[in-house]
Amino acid sequence: MYFRIVPDKISQAQNAIDLLNFKLAENRPVYEEILRFYSDGALIESNIADLKELLLHKEIKVYKASAKSFEDCVYDLLNNYPITAAKGMLRYYEAGNFEWPECEKAEIIMGDALAQDIYGWKPDSWTVFKKEGEGVNLTAIVAV
Repeated sequence: MYFRIVPDKISQAQNAIDLLNFKLAENRPVYEEILRFYSDGALIESNIADLKELLLHKEIKVYKASAKSFEDCVYDLLNNYPITAAKGMLRYYEAGNFEWPECEKAEIIMGDALAQDIYGWKPDSWTVFKKEGEGVNLTAIVAV
C-alpha cells in the first residue's frame, strides 16, 4: 500500500512561486502576504490554482486597509489604490467577532467594483482569518 503525502498549502505556495515567478521570493512583503493567504486558520478554503493564475502576471503589489467594518475596508481600498485597474487579486480579511452577512456585503461591493472588466480578471479569491480585538484589516495581493 502506498500513501501519497500532500504538502501543506504554504509548501505548495512556495513551490508555485519557485516554478512560476521565482524572483517574487526576493520581494519579501509580497511573498510573506502570499504565504499568509495560504496559511492555516483561513475560514474559507483557498485554492493553490488561484496563486498559479496570479503568478502569471509580472508585477504583483500589496495594498492594505484597516477600518471598523468590512465595508469600510473595501471602500478604503477602492478609494485609495488602483484596484479596479488590476488584472487579478488574492485578498484576505482579519477580523475579531463578526457576522458573515457583513463580510458577504463587503464582497458584493468589491465584486461590483471589479466587474468593470470581467474578461481579463484572474484570479479573484478571498478568505478571512480571526484576529483579536476590534476592527477589520484587509490585505490585497494584486496583479497590476
